[in-house]
Amino acid sequence: MNRRTFLLASAGAATVALPGNPLNVASISAQEPGAFAGLGLPELTITLTDAGYQVAPETTPAGWTLVTFVDQQAFGDNSADVIKVPDGMTVEGMTADLTAAATGGPIPDWVFQAVMVGAPWTAAGTSAQGVIQLSPGEWMISNGGAPIPPTSVTVTGEPAAAATPAALAASTEIGLTEYAFTGLDQPIPAGAQVWKVTNIGAQPHLMNINEVPDGATSDQLMNSWMALFAGTPTADALAPDQMPNKGGCSTLSRATAERICSLVAFV
Repeated sequence: MNRRTFLLASAGAATVALPGNPLNVASISAQEPGAFAGLGLPELTITLTDAGYQVAPETTPAGWTLVTFVDQQAFGDNSADVIKVPDGMTVEGMTADLTAAATGGPIPDWVFQAVMVGAPWTAAGTSAQGVIQLSPGEWMISNGGAPIPPTSVTVTGEPAAAATPAALAASTEIGLTEYAFTGLDQPIPAGAQVWKVTNIGAQPHLMNINEVPDGATSDQLMNSWMALFAGTPTADALAPDQMPNKGGCSTLSRATAERICSLVAFV
């Protein structure tokens, strides 16, 4: 079970198409490599291979951090769940809980209280960068219960509030809640931009941004996403390669809206 089906198991899904926090979710901003080169932040590299996740360095200072996600798998689009290990728990125990949930067991209680930040989504064989805010402690890097070995990074230093880099000032504020988005009532201009995305609901949420072909209908979009989980596509469902992944985000996301995008929140 990957993060999409894991979050779907908590409740359901919602879709909306548009033109051109209880979970203590921290901040992330995603963009192609090089977009954040001038920020002067500590850097962390997360690499996904067929053997699992790797992270370098294994220790990093608290605060805003530039993350490079390198997807070395052979197919699909991938990312990483970066989750702060709750007091009294271990990466091994959290992994066991998620594995049990993936095989029909209950969703562990800590999922609804844990601090979760994301990493950029990117296609196999590519890389992307993001900016996340990390507090002191141990952070697990995994894939939501999927059979991919996790790893962890230790964050050191004082938990002082860090000023948001000026380059990450948000032009659009989006709210994720049960079966809905807020802040998308107006057209979004094309081009690179920073979105502040906040989970205002009672469940874990994830937002995907996918480009869809001209002429696609709302029913086609919903049927396509339902087929992803049911495994049985309908006749009018769009194929995955017709909806290229433009990224996902937690609290601060940088995205490019070039044509029509489908935004899907998993709750």
